[in-house]
Amino acid sequence: MPSSAQALKQALMSDIETIYWLERVDSTQLELRRKLQENPDMAHLSAVVAASQDKGRGRGVSKWHDTPGNSVLLSVLLRWPLPVRESFDINRWVCGRLSSVLPPSVSFKWPNDLMVGERKLGGMLIENHWGPTGIKSSALGLGINVSASPKDLSRSISMETLGAEVNVMQWVQEILSALRPPANEFVDIPELRKHYDLLLWGRDQWRSYEVDGLQFEAIVAHVQPSGHLGLELKNGTVVHYDLDTVKWVHPFSE
Repeated sequence: MPSSAQALKQALMSDIETIYWLERVDSTQLELRRKLQENPDMAHLSAVVAASQDKGRGRGVSKWHDTPGNSVLLSVLLRWPLPVRESFDINRWVCGRLSSVLPPSVSFKWPNDLMVGERKLGGMLIENHWGPTGIKSSALGLGINVSASPKDLSRSISMETLGAEVNVMQWVQEILSALRPPANEFVDIPELRKHYDLLLWGRDQWRSYEVDGLQFEAIVAHVQPSGHLGLELKNGTVVHYDLDTVKWVHPFSE
């Protein structure tokens, strides 16, 4: 019987440029970074896929926890034909492409979580590589819960729980396919940003947020071109926040 990494390799499209298949790794994002250091000319859509990782991480100090074989654990190199000037436009583009293949119940919580209601399906981490005139390439790290596990936290959810496809190999293929077409969305930046705002988690329900220890209720209004989150308060005022300034107060204890 082939290993999970071998099965992934056999199941995926043959025209993906370069994929490194690993049973276990510290982090797909760290491994992609190492591969890029070894080969700075690595092709667009080169990827690292692992069955399990020991030190997966999200933005900041957040860590990704997985049960071996239960999750999509993927990092992909994205090269942009023209430099991208605003880093958060990369997030917008990725979310738009992912929305084309993920279940319609999935929305995108600013800045990097994949949510279904109040439960987390997955997360992404984007590391941008800058040139003199803008972002020339990006490393997209993506983790998605596919199969349910008794070890899952109550605040998480999986594709299996949603009644969606539970084959990790199939989801890797779908995601890489979604990332493959040319990035035409960057031709019309206003439309890219408008589409992303429609995908935002928190637009449809008042939820509790916290800033400097103070809690308040708000709904998500939009994200500014710079990437700042706009929250609408109950008096109609829209207040903007930078990364790490505001946090959602989730209803789970873990």
